[in-house]
Amino acid sequence: MKTVVFIFFLLLTRTTGIAQPRSYHYDSLNRSYNYLINEPFAELELEDTSGKLIKTSSLTGKTIYVDFWFTTCPPCIKEMPYAKSLQEYFANDTNIVFLSICIENIQTKTAWKQMIKDKALPGLHLFYARNRPQKVNLLRKYKITFPTYLLVNKEMRVIGYNAPRPSEKGLVHWSIMKAAEGKSLADSYKDVLKHTKQYGDFLTTLNANINLKF
Repeated sequence: MKTVVFIFFLLLTRTTGIAQPRSYHYDSLNRSYNYLINEPFAELELEDTSGKLIKTSSLTGKTIYVDFWFTTCPPCIKEMPYAKSLQEYFANDTNIVFLSICIENIQTKTAWKQMIKDKALPGLHLFYARNRPQKVNLLRKYKITFPTYLLVNKEMRVIGYNAPRPSEKGLVHWSIMKAAEGKSLADSYKDVLKHTKQYGDFLTTLNANINLKF
């Protein structure tokens, strides 16, 4: 029976092109989404691709979609075209920031810069050298497996851990939009599970606007 349900779920996802509500394990997702809820986001000062030091505190007042990754991570690379499309969708909203933090040894910094240039990756890119002394141990603080995504609110507090990936069409767009309205990831996901009219209308509009980009 479980096999039949799982196959139906896959067919539904592929047919609609929209990531479907993952209600079959909502309790575990809810716990994950609320991990570190309302905790201050790490105060970091890291280099961008031009070598300029950027403080994460400078993003206060913005809604932030954070991506922790590294350059030879297959699932991270797989998400890149979806990430570009996602950022195009929100391009007109200057209050939403896409922050990518590459976590690697310092020796890979040149390769990191080249990858971003070659793939024309948008967003704010910062480099965290894991083999250099750091004030914050990001891997430990956020229990990072690659890639890991966070939603951070305008007060620089975590409101969504294990956020949907860029490839999770619908879910990720809705989550970011609601985060910009001050809603936590767990709460915005409840709207998805309830199949509210607002969410249904949102998906219809989304599919019409970006169907060709996925």
